[in-house]
Amino acid sequence: MHPVRFGTGRFMAAISTILLRHLQPIVGMPLSIARRDASMRGFHFGAVRSIKRGTAGEYSVHVQCPWRIEGPNGIVTGSSDLWRPLSSDVDWNTWTYEHGNLQDALLREWLGGYDEETRSLINPDERLMVEAVEADDFGGAAIALSGGFRLVLFPDGSDDENWRLFRGHTDAAHLVVEGGRITES
Repeated sequence: MHPVRFGTGRFMAAISTILLRHLQPIVGMPLSIARRDASMRGFHFGAVRSIKRGTAGEYSVHVQCPWRIEGPNGIVTGSSDLWRPLSSDVDWNTWTYEHGNLQDALLREWLGGYDEETRSLINPDERLMVEAVEADDFGGAAIALSGGFRLVLFPDGSDDENWRLFRGHTDAAHLVVEGGRITES
């Protein structure tokens, strides 16, 4: 692993440049799947393929930092909606996000489909296509989607893993963003 810290030293590429190089291949691909593993949200891009443990898009972004989906009319949903129940009439002593949460419900409505077999939210008509990508030197990124939508990732810590990008159907190295640096693992 070779961490690259933010900065503009003579031989050090800016984090934003490296992130853009790695994110560029998803431009032109659909956002195909959104699924959750505990509180981590996974977004998959490109053609969906069967893999050993289910399905995956050509590229996957696993997000553990704050994120949001912006739209023409405001925020569609974001990371904090996971902690909001679907009803105000809940028993807070027993409720968990696994009992139904606002994030899952809003993503399901926004994407338009659900695959029971893989328990994945899906974009069945590929209407949400990646149009552009942006990145900053703090490990943040924005993925512009058709229809005026954007998936925005904004790391907010100095140590833990924030998000990772990898090819969904290969054993290729993962690009990992954590605490102001990036690594490949």
